[in-house]
Amino acid sequence: MDLDVLAAAGLYDATAPDAAKRAELLEFLNEQGCSVDEMVAADARGRLFALAGDRIVRPDRDRFTLAEVAEQIDAPVADVRALWRAFGLVEADRTQPVASPTDVDMMRTAVTMASLLGLDTTRGMARVMGSAMARVGDAASTAVRGQLPSMSVAISGSELETARSFAGVATAVPALGRTLDALFRHHLEAARMHFERTESWEVVGEGGIRVGVGFADLCGFTGLTQQLSMDSLSQLLSGFEEVAADVVQDHDGRLVKFIGDAVMFVAPDASIAVAVAEALVLAAAIRGLTARAGVTAGTALALDGDYFGPVVNLAARLVALAEPGTVLVSEPVVERLAGSRTVVALGPQTIRGFDDPVPVSRLAPVG
Repeated sequence: MDLDVLAAAGLYDATAPDAAKRAELLEFLNEQGCSVDEMVAADARGRLFALAGDRIVRPDRDRFTLAEVAEQIDAPVADVRALWRAFGLVEADRTQPVASPTDVDMMRTAVTMASLLGLDTTRGMARVMGSAMARVGDAASTAVRGQLPSMSVAISGSELETARSFAGVATAVPALGRTLDALFRHHLEAARMHFERTESWEVVGEGGIRVGVGFADLCGFTGLTQQLSMDSLSQLLSGFEEVAADVVQDHDGRLVKFIGDAVMFVAPDASIAVAVAEALVLAAAIRGLTARAGVTAGTALALDGDYFGPVVNLAARLVALAEPGTVLVSEPVVERLAGSRTVVALGPQTIRGFDDPVPVSRLAPVG
């Protein structure tokens, strides 16, 4: 390592108070195979300490502008920018390179999808993918920092120590990428089978699908947030999400999303949705918590990994009406159960967002 070359590049100042520590960091980066140009670029980003890990996470970063990407894949630059943004990625300055060769391949795939499915549909998928990966990234970063405080320079007090920690953790990223690929294939197959099992795939066109829809939430959660520490609250929510995911999957439902202390799920038919709802309420009770649920059935719009429409809105409203430990159901659910379960009619209820009173029933406990 030639300190004179690094000094000329603005990376090292022998007269600086921290010159010795900076020299140690530069020596480590040099041992990791980092070039002077990479160091200069990382220093400009304020992430020289992270370079050894960053170059593993995103090799050959920032080599092409989006205009150059569009030229390479023979696509309109406006489409490339729209898809890049939909993925949740940033192009702060159009003259600055932001993409790697791998990103070029990614955008080529996205543009090909757009030619088959349409730009708007592909942008919708890109938003879902970007959002999902952002959450995975947040979860991974939070977990690592929680277990390895040295990942933070503010905590370690040493750029070199943090650089070594980050470089070590980053070696797992390629394997994590392969894991995500395998998981995507599993979940893609499961989603296809879910749609095949619903009452009709040809459903009412344009993404409409007949499903059972349910929401369940924890009762008294707002009060718990005032009483519990952040760590206890985190454990409570994580435990609820884990149990809810297991219950929904074990009953052949599809977990759509978590909304704070609530979970939304769908199922191929009303009876499965009811079974999921009751299992969620029971699972909460076993753990000393109280939950409630609402279930509806009908045609919903399946879009971008979520479900929309009056049938979904009604399920969400039923939860607010339900007493702790109970499951409320709509009239179509009662009809589909066809007498297989005892229900208690509560009569027409005035529900926000619905012009006319809506007939609602409560499931009687089994046994």
